[in-house]
Amino acid sequence: MTTHLKTMSTRRRGITLLEMLLVLGLLVAIAAMTMPTVSRPLENHRLRKSADQLRAEWTKARALAMESGRTYVFRYEPDADGYQVEPWYSDEDYLESSQLTGAGGLGAPAAAPTAMMSGPGASAAMKHLPEGIVFVTSDTTQAARELLAVQGTDALQNQDATMSSPIFFYPDGTSSTARLFVKNLRERYIKLTLRGLTGVVYVSDLLSGEQVE
Repeated sequence: MTTHLKTMSTRRRGITLLEMLLVLGLLVAIAAMTMPTVSRPLENHRLRKSADQLRAEWTKARALAMESGRTYVFRYEPDADGYQVEPWYSDEDYLESSQLTGAGGLGAPAAAPTAMMSGPGASAAMKHLPEGIVFVTSDTTQAARELLAVQGTDALQNQDATMSSPIFFYPDGTSSTARLFVKNLRERYIKLTLRGLTGVVYVSDLLSGEQVE
């Protein structure tokens, strides 16, 4: 009799397959409803993080220009997440590089100094924004010296059709006056504004598409 009662109790505590499927379905439905609520703050956080990353890159480029006495340039891949920060090389740099390479005479090219080898002809490593963040658009107020720099190197490696127009950072601490937008998958934007005379970077709050247009 006791054994029979234990068996009946065990059967009552068991979970049927139908009950398990109902519970799993309920959990999936709850997860689907809460996922947007959870993912939205994470995506906005990545967007803010990307803005902080770019502000740090611009500040670093300005400091490198002032320390080295050489102009630095920032460019990015439109509608993508890649960007580069590198020295800006002029026609004279390429000419000096070719003269150093051939200084050893016929059949015996001289080895270029390390600084020159990492200059003309060498491409800076591509860096990337956080996942899901892309560059949207930018506009730059070009000064006369920027126009001369670009026009003087149209045929050289400084120009890349897949990259944006350059944003310059000069040895005297000034820079291009520029405005740049980045966005996340939910069409939320952040605007970065670069002041040319001071090199100061301003970062906006989160913006909607209507606020960008």
